[in-house]
Amino acid sequence: MRKLIGILSVVLVLLVGVGVLLYTGVLEPKDAAPTAPETALAASTAPSTEPETEPPTTTEPQPELSARDEAVIFDGVELETYDCEGETVVRATDFLSASGADDGGAASESGAPAIAVSEDGSSVTVGQRTFRTVVDGEVYLPLDQVVSTLGYPTWVDDEDGTTYITRSFEITPDVNVPILEYHAVGDDCWGYEELFARPDRLEELFGFLNDNGYDPIWFEDLAHLQDYDKPVMLTFDDGYDDNYTILFPLLKKYNIKATVFVITADIGGNHKLTADQIREMSDSGLVSIQSHTNSHTDLNALSAEEQELEFSESKKILTRITGKIPYVLCYPTGRYDNNTLTLARKYYTFGVKMVGGLYNTSDDPFLVNRYYVSRYANLSTVRSYLSAAGT
Repeated sequence: MRKLIGILSVVLVLLVGVGVLLYTGVLEPKDAAPTAPETALAASTAPSTEPETEPPTTTEPQPELSARDEAVIFDGVELETYDCEGETVVRATDFLSASGADDGGAASESGAPAIAVSEDGSSVTVGQRTFRTVVDGEVYLPLDQVVSTLGYPTWVDDEDGTTYITRSFEITPDVNVPILEYHAVGDDCWGYEELFARPDRLEELFGFLNDNGYDPIWFEDLAHLQDYDKPVMLTFDDGYDDNYTILFPLLKKYNIKATVFVITADIGGNHKLTADQIREMSDSGLVSIQSHTNSHTDLNALSAEEQELEFSESKKILTRITGKIPYVLCYPTGRYDNNTLTLARKYYTFGVKMVGGLYNTSDDPFLVNRYYVSRYANLSTVRSYLSAAGT
């Protein structure tokens, strides 16, 4: 009996201990539900079904542009200018168009692009520099930096502040290019008859040139002569008004280029071109207007100071009329001296003589030869000049 009571006492103590442990949570039944803390932990480690939010992206702010009241004319084309952080900028597309280049930056069929546009249009490379000023999808170029990098000549009008820009180029060496020299055109020979080219013979020549693969060019085309099989130049001295009334329609009819050398002091004078006629011819894409000095005085009879005034005045007047800086000087009556050859290089790229025969592009660019064509010369005579070039 006493032994039974002892056993029951031990069992009772064990039951009480188990109850205490269950009550305090130290022991749990095998199938017991997880406690609240474990449920919270599970929720924190389980994959979330909520949509993830991407971190906000930051974009660089676009440069601010404001229109500038600054006139810039590039080879006759006015460029819209803008201020960008204190610098004058222009649209890259406008600059390319004014330069005569295509969308890829090449100004001739065979020429390498002076300005390279990226495939996605987001940048423009000039020389070793790449510009990425983009506003609303348009690339803008810092004008001064680009012009300086390309080495393009500029001229600033001291009266109204307009900046004029023109292209520079290198001449293709050692190519024979016949240059024909004419003056007035017409059968109403009111002056020295020999200087009046017969319109019918000019038209005969133009048809011959087109039918036989000749390429009438300007001086600037000497930069890419590889594009032409038979280059030839047609030049007309003095700026007579019949160059507009008779010659110009023929140029348009046959789509032929010509160069007209204008005496600027005579513009609007008797039998001479007006400013409006000069501008129209220049804008046509067929006529290059160049300098025959201001007064057509023999240069070797003038002082260095007087010659420089002839050059600067002519350059100023023609640039204002055409929007294009003249780069070729034709010596009046073919006379010049050492001062002429020195000063002409300050204002021009070429100096043209009255006569001298065949021009080779490796000759001194300020002693350019021409063939004088009088009223009495027929097509056979002109063809002999062309054949001298091997064409």
